[in-house]
Amino acid sequence: MLSPDSFWRYACDVYRNTQVQQVLLECQDLHSKNVNLCLLLDYLTTHSIQLTEQQVQALAACAADTDKTLLHPYRATRQQVKKRFDDYPEYAALRTSLLSTELELEKLQQHCLIELVTGFDLKPSVQQFSNLELYLPKQLVTRFEHAKT
Repeated sequence: MLSPDSFWRYACDVYRNTQVQQVLLECQDLHSKNVNLCLLLDYLTTHSIQLTEQQVQALAACAADTDKTLLHPYRATRQQVKKRFDDYPEYAALRTSLLSTELELEKLQQHCLIELVTGFDLKPSVQQFSNLELYLPKQLVTRFEHAKT
C-alpha cells in the first residue's frame, strides 16, 4: 500500500498545482517546515492513516537530518553556481544537471520518510482528521487544503 514510488507519484501530482507550491514554499521559507514531510502527512491522510504527535516528531527529525546533511548543502552549492558562474559556457547543462540531482535528493528524502513510516504501528482512522495539523499552524493547513481543491 505505502511505497516510496506511490508517494513520489502522489507528491509530484500534488506539487504540480502552483497554489499548492506557493503554500508549501511559504511553509518552508517562512516557517522552516519540510515540504516532503508536508506532502507525506497529506498522503497518509488520503490513505486514512492517522499519525500520533510522536510519530510526526520522529518524521520531522528524519527530515531535518536529511535536510542538514544532504539537501541544504547541495542547495547552497547550486545557488553559488547560479550566482557566480552564470557566464560559464556550459552553464545551462550544468544547471540542468544540478537540478536533476537535487530532485533525486528530494526523492531520497521521501524514501527515508516512507521507510520510517512503514516501521510505525499504523492504524486506519475512521474519523475525519488531517495529519498536517500535527505539524503546521492551522491557517497553513487550511490554505494547503484549499489550494489542493
